[in-house]
Amino acid sequence: SHDLCTCDRNFQGADCSLRTCPFGKAHVDTPRGDLDASLTIGDHNDIILAGSTLYPYGITEGFPLMSDTAGTVIANTAHDYMECSNKGLCDRINGLCECLPGYDGAACQRASCPSKANSSTPGSGQGERSNTNFKVFNANSAFHGRAAEVVQRDQCSGHGTCMTIEQLAFLDHGNTYDLWDKDVTM
Repeated sequence: SHDLCTCDRNFQGADCSLRTCPFGKAHVDTPRGDLDASLTIGDHNDIILAGSTLYPYGITEGFPLMSDTAGTVIANTAHDYMECSNKGLCDRINGLCECLPGYDGAACQRASCPSKANSSTPGSGQGERSNTNFKVFNANSAFHGRAAEVVQRDQCSGHGTCMTIEQLAFLDHGNTYDLWDKDVTM
């Protein structure tokens, strides 16, 4: 009872020396399976592992709880919040996501726009209709140690603007695009 660490927020591990990386909506995910070894897979109502350092509010074995605007629970949903949006690995030393090529953002939450400056992991815009001064993690460092920040330049070869699908829909006669990837698909 006297040799247990209770970690502060965003730290984990037996000695609380490991960092937790940012979470974002997962680009791809699956149900987690039988986490509690009960030989059954619970649904979105069966919260387990509550109070863990990675999932303080708990986690479910089945698909995440999602509902439509009327409050109706939707079965077989996806795109739950996951560390590094399931498109990168967490650098536990620094608490930074190392994104896979083609994804960027603090939680690897966005698809990247093409860039002449760094064709391995092209950058994307920050804020409305902006495509400058955005930092992402260089794919050359991914899975080789520490994440490296690289300022993205020349997105869209300097002859275009990197926009979200929500912005593109709005520019097309004020259409509305409000699905899970409205700020993710570039």
